[in-house]
Amino acid sequence: MRNIGSINRVFWLLIGCSFALALATSAAAVWITSKPFLVETQRQAVLSQAQRVAARVDAILDPSESLTGFLSSEPTLVSYIVGYVMSDDGFVDRIENTTLPDDISEFLIFDFSGTPLSFHVVGQHSQSLDTMQAARSLSLEVLTTNEMMTRVVQSHVGKIPDEQTILIAAPILHRGFAEGVLVTVVDVPLNNTPKADGMVTLGKRIVQSPDVAHLNTGDDNAILVPIGSTGLSLLFTSESNLFKAIGQEMVTKAILAVSAALLLPFGVFGWLGKQTILRPHAEVQRSRNKLREQQKELSELAAIARKAEEAILITDLDTHIVWHNPAFERISGYTASQIKGQTPSTLLQGANTDPKARAKIRAALISHTPVTVELINYRNVTEEYWVRLSISTLFDDLGKPYGYMAISSDISDRKRDEANLLATTSAMEWQALHDELTGLPNRRCFNVTFEEHCRAEEQTSALAIIRIDLDHFKNVNDTMGHEAGDLVLCEVARILRDVTAGKNVPVRIGGDEFIVLLVDDGSLQVAQDLAETILHKVSQPIEYEGKIIRVGASFGIASSECMLVERRELVRAADAALYLAKERGRNQVVAYGTDEHRKVIGVRDTAEQIRCGIERGEFEPFYQPQVDAQSREIVGVEVLARWVHPDRGVLLPSSFLRVADQLSMLGTLDKMIMEKALQDVSTLEERGVHLPKISFNVTASRLSDPDLLVAIDKREFRKTAVSFEILESVFLDDQPEFLDFTLDLLREKGLSIEIDDFGSGHASMISLMRVRPDVLKIDQRLVMGAPDSRVCQNMVRSIIGIAESLEIKVTAEGVETRQHADMMQRMGCTILQGFHFSEALPFDDLHSFLTTHQGGLRNTG
Repeated sequence: MRNIGSINRVFWLLIGCSFALALATSAAAVWITSKPFLVETQRQAVLSQAQRVAARVDAILDPSESLTGFLSSEPTLVSYIVGYVMSDDGFVDRIENTTLPDDISEFLIFDFSGTPLSFHVVGQHSQSLDTMQAARSLSLEVLTTNEMMTRVVQSHVGKIPDEQTILIAAPILHRGFAEGVLVTVVDVPLNNTPKADGMVTLGKRIVQSPDVAHLNTGDDNAILVPIGSTGLSLLFTSESNLFKAIGQEMVTKAILAVSAALLLPFGVFGWLGKQTILRPHAEVQRSRNKLREQQKELSELAAIARKAEEAILITDLDTHIVWHNPAFERISGYTASQIKGQTPSTLLQGANTDPKARAKIRAALISHTPVTVELINYRNVTEEYWVRLSISTLFDDLGKPYGYMAISSDISDRKRDEANLLATTSAMEWQALHDELTGLPNRRCFNVTFEEHCRAEEQTSALAIIRIDLDHFKNVNDTMGHEAGDLVLCEVARILRDVTAGKNVPVRIGGDEFIVLLVDDGSLQVAQDLAETILHKVSQPIEYEGKIIRVGASFGIASSECMLVERRELVRAADAALYLAKERGRNQVVAYGTDEHRKVIGVRDTAEQIRCGIERGEFEPFYQPQVDAQSREIVGVEVLARWVHPDRGVLLPSSFLRVADQLSMLGTLDKMIMEKALQDVSTLEERGVHLPKISFNVTASRLSDPDLLVAIDKREFRKTAVSFEILESVFLDDQPEFLDFTLDLLREKGLSIEIDDFGSGHASMISLMRVRPDVLKIDQRLVMGAPDSRVCQNMVRSIIGIAESLEIKVTAEGVETRQHADMMQRMGCTILQGFHFSEALPFDDLHSFLTTHQGGLRNTG
């Protein structure tokens, strides 16, 4: 190989030296004979270019000169320069309404003494101080000659400007005399950009024709071309000896052309020498080296193949096995005598081998392309095992196929692990998307499915939601146990599966709540019919351990067919319909229609107004006085919340409390009302009025709020007692333990406890003894019905008897008439409250009432 390399180097060295000598000789001949001609030719080309540039500059200056002469005679300008008008606004308007050449950058106006009066920039920048001085000097010359003149503003010596400024001055004549001068500033681009190679730079410069002789260009080859009749000339100069450089460039190009011409014969000579001299020697040497390398590779590959863990087969073009390694015998289970001469497909493949994989192998063998597949093979005919098989074609030195090589490995363990993992994953996914008890899809599955249908681009059919809530299901768990409750839930799930078909989805979203998503046909009628069917089936009795279980269900339906809400809002609409079904007595179907939508919108508007009202402080405390049943003295006031709406006036709690409770804002309202009421009491004391007692309605959740005690501790009055009125419904037998602790803490702080609406039937005597209230407030329905109902009278007497036995006071609410007041007094009530004495009053009216009430205000001592 070393000899062949030496021959190559010597051969190509001789070719290179010969080519270099021929090229040098040709270059010298071209240089001597062609340079003068080329230099003259280039000079003529530069002159032609100079003339074209001069014509372009003249084309720029000619319209500007005409425009200057035209505008100098403009009447508005003449009036301004003579002094008839004090402003040049008319001339400015004339300029703005005239289409100006792009190269004009400024107009300058000078008076008869050469003093600048004004200038108007119309280009992108104003001119330099040199331009202003040149313009003033030119205006003085024009005033002397009364003729239009053109002058170039010369740039600094030694610099080649990329742009030159030309001044065109015209006299402003009035009655034959020059009263001023209009100077137009024109920026003429020269594009003095150096060539990309940096060798030759042509310098273009505009000069005054009379000054040409005085210019020191430093270049004997400078070219001067007049610019029309402007009195200006275009001077072409070259930096770094223009014409000599051009001649050198032309000669260089000629030499390159000669080089290209010489390459062909020398290239042909080199190619023939390589083919006839070098290649035969190289081929012989390469063949010897390749033979040695192949022998070495074959011995190494054979050793590797015998030790390989993968099974290796080599077949002929008819796929008959001609060689195999020991690993193939071990994996396939066949002996060498059983293998040789067989075809792999006949020997290894069977009934469960994938037909698609076999077809893929056949196609690869026909096209002689590599292929990799995973398929089932058979060991000893009966035992299946998975292999990963790679097949490639074997080619000889001439590229002709002569057989195939197959490499396979047993992947049965991996396939078994993959199957187990897939089964486990499927089971986990099923559990994640289904309810464990009923087997129905769960809330997560519903959310995914519902979102997919909401996002679907083609929404040809309507979508409907049936919201289901079992009625009194808690009673089943409480009375018969959770196993009975689970039985009911599974039975409901079975019913939902039986009545739904196609793409419709029954879902258990939690507890005793279900949803049916109607996808196939979500029309309102179909949804109502299906809900009625489910209601009928759910209402049937269920037998459990010899007992009968009966449950009902409330249904809320919303369909996109009604076009009342967007698809994503259907669940919320169905919830609203379900709420109405429960509100109307349960065990019925309610569809979300126009009326329901109007109510929802109304609640939504009310909710938003409540939020705004809280922010603006529109909720105010009103006060209803309480009087002693005997003396008629004022013994306290009850604080009642009122919404002082800016548009609807004063609103009662019935118009906003339910919505505020849904918004979880009752605590915020209670806190706001209490803070304002405590401040009002402090204001009364500052005015010398001392309330005996003020009572607040407090919810059970409010009692657990730490801010409640903080607010009481911060009160600024001490003579007025504070009482909390708690609804009777709070005091059930299973009342939370924290309530007893909270009540004890309130009593330690000097507060009294009153039970409101007593007689509505919630509290037992045991819970009443636990609470030990200071006052019982009889429900106003009993008080108002007492004059006409003996039952109500007996109930009132019973409550008063209970209070006397517990040694607590009794307040009668709803005292509307004098008859009510006298009857409650005779029965033994200690405190009276109602419209007979006063309605709920705002703070200012309360102050007047307290100071004018006939019974007076009980002394707080």
